[in-house]
Amino acid sequence: MALEFNKIVDQVSKMGRMLDELDFDLGGRLQVARERFAAASDLDFIHRRINLTRQPDISGYRGAAPLDAPYHEPINAVFPAPKPAPASGTVIAADGSQIYPNEQSPFHYFLINTGLFVYHHGSDETPLQLTIPQLFFHKEHVHDKSGRLIRSRTVDARRTVTEMQQLGKLAWELRDQPRPLIALYDNHLMFSVNADITGHEFLMNDYQGALVHLYDTGALLAGYVDNPTRSRVVIRLLYLLSLTDAEVYRTDLSTGGDLEGLRDIHLFDMILKPGERSALMVQNSPRNLKFRQRGESYEIAYFYLKVSTGYQSSIARVDIPMWVARDKTAVTELHGLLIEQCRMQGRNPYPYALTRADELAVVTSRDKAKLDEMIALELRRKGLDPHPFSAKSWGKELARSTKRAFEI
Repeated sequence: MALEFNKIVDQVSKMGRMLDELDFDLGGRLQVARERFAAASDLDFIHRRINLTRQPDISGYRGAAPLDAPYHEPINAVFPAPKPAPASGTVIAADGSQIYPNEQSPFHYFLINTGLFVYHHGSDETPLQLTIPQLFFHKEHVHDKSGRLIRSRTVDARRTVTEMQQLGKLAWELRDQPRPLIALYDNHLMFSVNADITGHEFLMNDYQGALVHLYDTGALLAGYVDNPTRSRVVIRLLYLLSLTDAEVYRTDLSTGGDLEGLRDIHLFDMILKPGERSALMVQNSPRNLKFRQRGESYEIAYFYLKVSTGYQSSIARVDIPMWVARDKTAVTELHGLLIEQCRMQGRNPYPYALTRADELAVVTSRDKAKLDEMIALELRRKGLDPHPFSAKSWGKELARSTKRAFEI
């Protein structure tokens, strides 16, 4: 039975009345943020203020910071799109999809499918398309130490590690292709694994090992975050810069203070023109410190980028490891090729290679049904009864399956 929309009309109306009472007027705060951003040109002062927040008696600051000298850029700098863009290059994109383990299945497994797409910029060479499906079924993979089925979050973490590993392997195989060699990943690079994730220490080590492999290839690794609505690290920096030293000691720096409610995309959507990027920055956080402790080349930096197709524009956050951030030529090449990639999809300002990698990686419900059939057949060959559905599940399957109408 379909959702009875007539029964939720009043509830939607109540939601609308609630929205009327919320403060959605960001105009005043946005103007204050813009003025503070324009004034944030003294890098020495900013460095001193950031160092002050790192004192043990200061409330935890998780905002933006400039890179260390001599690689730092003025926080309020804006960089235009490189002209011309690189004449040639190789863009590798990776994305992944998964099938989660099912408690009711007679045979527990999960699947990770990685899609890899290689675009040869400035060449007529046909793009390379690869899919790498991996089926995990061993008890040590599918169950934790207590014998319980692993949770979806563990599969998600393994998918992330697998994507980065496959990206590194392919970048190594293509290391002799035309440069720059761009390796695109569809998410933040500052990956972390909570202690409640099965095998969290091994996963984190494998992820960092993949970063080392990518470093060895000389690839320009970038984590592309489309529409980063949760990011407010620059807003927190602007609030920090508005305080006196005495106020810093008695202020909760985990919020945006008088700029609370603003996000970085609000600010940079106003400041950046299509094709422009912000200054390079790092996030001041214990998580990023762990990457730096692995080696200075592995600390994660980022910049904001306004991409456009001519019809529509969007703010993206681009994470890059420090081995890329400290190379001005590499940053310029990455900037230029990202702009070119985002112009290739008509009205959708998003990197073409990442779109194609996602198409390759996706696992549909039909794919899952086919895989379940294959597993059931294999179980029958071994003399086992697969029993793919409980009575309850079978009833749901019958009720929700595609129905065929018959007429007398």
